[in-house]
Amino acid sequence: MGDPMAINEGFEKGHRKNKASTSSLPFLSSYNSSTSISSYVSATSDLEDKETNRLITPCIREPYYGKSLGMRSNSQMTINPDTCNGPPDLIHWGKHFGSRSSQFLNNDFISKKWKANEESYSKDEDGYVGYYYYANGIRFDKNEDTIEDYICDLIGLEKKDEEFRWKKDASVDLSTNCKRDIVVTYCTYNIFSKADLRSKFKIRTFGSSKNASVKIEKSYQVIPNSLDSRNRKVYSFSQQTIKNLSSAFWEELTVSEIVRLFSHLDNPDKQITGLVSYANMTSSKQVIIKSAKLLVKFLNKGNMTETDPAIGSITGTGGSGESNKKTNQYKNSIIDSLLRICHLETSGEVSDITINEIRRRYYVGVEDVGEWDIVILKILKVQSGSNKEGEYIRLIHKHFNSMNIHNTQLALVLTEQVKFLISKKNYKTALKIAKICIEILPLDFETWYNLALCYILVQDYSNALLVMNSIPIILSQKLKITDTDSVAGVKDMYIETFVDRLNNNEEVISEKTFEAYFPRPKSYASNYPRYVSLSKKPVSDDTLIDEGSVQMIWKDLFLFNSHLRHPINGNQFYQSPLMNSSARELSSVDPNLIRLCGPSSAKIILSAQSAGTPSSSILDFDRKSTWGRCYDLLSLLIALVGWDDLIRIKEGVFKGLNVISKNSKPGYIVNNNVKENTQVVCSSWLDQLFLIIYEDLKSLMLITAHDKEQHHSAIEWEMLGLLGWAVKYNLNESISSLMTSVMGTAAQGGFDYFGTIQLLEIYDEFILSEVLDSNISALYDDYELKFHAHKLILNLSGEVHDEFIRSLEEDYLTLDFILLNLMKLISWNLRWYQYVSNYLVTKILTKLCAKYDLVFIRSKIRVVFEQNKLNIAFKTKNKKNKFSLSSFLGNSSTSQPKAHEFLDSDTIVDYTEKLIGWIDEINLLVSAKQPDSL
Repeated sequence: MGDPMAINEGFEKGHRKNKASTSSLPFLSSYNSSTSISSYVSATSDLEDKETNRLITPCIREPYYGKSLGMRSNSQMTINPDTCNGPPDLIHWGKHFGSRSSQFLNNDFISKKWKANEESYSKDEDGYVGYYYYANGIRFDKNEDTIEDYICDLIGLEKKDEEFRWKKDASVDLSTNCKRDIVVTYCTYNIFSKADLRSKFKIRTFGSSKNASVKIEKSYQVIPNSLDSRNRKVYSFSQQTIKNLSSAFWEELTVSEIVRLFSHLDNPDKQITGLVSYANMTSSKQVIIKSAKLLVKFLNKGNMTETDPAIGSITGTGGSGESNKKTNQYKNSIIDSLLRICHLETSGEVSDITINEIRRRYYVGVEDVGEWDIVILKILKVQSGSNKEGEYIRLIHKHFNSMNIHNTQLALVLTEQVKFLISKKNYKTALKIAKICIEILPLDFETWYNLALCYILVQDYSNALLVMNSIPIILSQKLKITDTDSVAGVKDMYIETFVDRLNNNEEVISEKTFEAYFPRPKSYASNYPRYVSLSKKPVSDDTLIDEGSVQMIWKDLFLFNSHLRHPINGNQFYQSPLMNSSARELSSVDPNLIRLCGPSSAKIILSAQSAGTPSSSILDFDRKSTWGRCYDLLSLLIALVGWDDLIRIKEGVFKGLNVISKNSKPGYIVNNNVKENTQVVCSSWLDQLFLIIYEDLKSLMLITAHDKEQHHSAIEWEMLGLLGWAVKYNLNESISSLMTSVMGTAAQGGFDYFGTIQLLEIYDEFILSEVLDSNISALYDDYELKFHAHKLILNLSGEVHDEFIRSLEEDYLTLDFILLNLMKLISWNLRWYQYVSNYLVTKILTKLCAKYDLVFIRSKIRVVFEQNKLNIAFKTKNKKNKFSLSSFLGNSSTSQPKAHEFLDSDTIVDYTEKLIGWIDEINLLVSAKQPDSL
């Protein structure tokens, strides 16, 4: 028999029946209907007209029928009982082909372990084949009708006069060729009720014509988390009794969707293959405001959501009562999502409305201060384009003066003041306040981190090392998930099979199967007038064309590189460019770089252990864990002081192990006024960190000194750039290495995902970080927990700063170069069904529009597109274009065709213009008065 967890419950087999029942579960109440906006819309469609875009989703075949549902059940036994955001929504549908049909028997994408048990699995499948994908961003404003609408639109049904009929463009295979029920199951996890809602739709289609009405049998189950599936209580509902599920439960589901949307969208390591990200939460200004107000309503429940492992262990002041809440009350996924929502628009209106909503809901009977002052302070910092500095400072002082006792929020408010003072270069005052924060929260990572930073900035390097030695670092945290194939709590079956076939030297996935699993996102031609005008043949408005496409990335890249037929996601492929390289490419990389940046490198392993994850990424390990942030801090110190001088300081501060008596007890240093002549023991983790950074610096210097005349491969240039940037070694060389990699990969017809991301992050840190600055802090990004250490190094370098910025903007990261690679990144993300832009794309595009003007950026995008487009009739002239592919390759001869990145048929320029239009729309002031409450 098959996997018992895949078949032991009724909902896991689509063709089995469910018994409906009611329950006294707390989320049940009398039905309270609600109506609101359309449940799901495409990325750029108008809110009132969801038919302007085509719903395109992945369609990945399971190894055997019901496996994805069974694995979701398994995941509910391992979910953290305290805080977990849960997996994305699972959409599973089964179609009956018959146990002897070729569709059932032939599966060319399956791993050896499934093949070994193929016969036993087939007995349970009964001729059914299962397909699945995942989704985030669905609004449940219409309760169970939201799910019905979604499923009907997915398979091509429409509801008229309480009857379901096939749409004109519905698949013929679905509408007439099924011998048994089509079974569609929609699963969505409620963070706050700690339960999975499963909605199963049996669509009876056999024996009827396409024009006949379709019968649908609906059943629902609420499945609470349980450590033992045998004792799990399952609450079942019919299509009538589901109305007893309380409106609060559906509201919790919508908030869960908002949290998961941004958490997964902005963190590729949390993205499972086959994930679709919808724009329902951000499609218009009104929807954004509604999402923000809903998150404010759930602030008190934020401690039920996940906290970023980079903030360290959850701690508090040690007291009891309402005034001594833990740090996770103010640092959690609800607040992160709220900040993300406020970041979307630059007018400041959403931030103002959000702050007013917090005061209206929680500050009743209170004057100016309250329990969410820390959240208001963070929102004031993201009010782009407006000077909220005075209001920010006043709130800090009012909060400090109103507190009679020290509590957790007071320490966090003072920490905000420390960051503010650092940005204003008032380092001595920042140091004094940082010491107070330590006294209030002696076990908090953030307070110790800021104290060490303050000592660095006042050039008290001895005390900086002593404080770093006392940082409550997390290294031995037990991994929540040890399986690298598990993403967001669920096993990624596609990646598991992909890697297994790759390791066994099989064709990983055929081109035909890849296209079937991951169809290209489409849109109606009516949304792309430029494409229609350029077409040599007549194109009707309802013709489907690729949306936001770049053919070199969408087609050529996968056509010639079968090992790249996957997104850059999860614990495997997001870890490093090395994990996405062919054997031939890896052979061109210096073994030292593989040792220092590969999956077995010390920094990757220690960062993962610190974060409690199976792996970490070379792109962001230095901000995703406490250990990684300490790497960032120590490399900053080394860049400022120099390696030799810092080692001398270290030797004067710490004892050697050989002089420690057996009875001596290395203390945990809490006193931050340590005398310079007091020697203590250097913690083993800090000693190891010195050694790791030493190896990084030594290898970089040796490779660059030895191989100045050697021609590195693109992947080797990339690894040199990524490692050099992380360890802060020669910023100019690191940027040049990354640019060489990005342009060299493009010249070979590829797309350098890691290099593109890093260069855009660099551009944001140095060129754009102050464009929409609220005048409060340009060195911190609270949403990403990012500290602009490289920018601080230049700020402390005086005259070097201005010259570096000028050279970077004019000679290296020019606007043309940035727009070219931004469009390619947008297209890559859209190819993997990100119908809403992630944080990096949104902030870069928004800031560019603010820096230069919307109209200018629109026209500039078209110019860049035309300059890098294939034009056979045009012969390259010897033009000065530092960052065109032709100049990079040295093709100055007029007889050679111009190297290109785009084709006429590419629609990325039109899609990017749509995103700019969306930015323009959400920054218009809302004229209609918003409702006071939800």
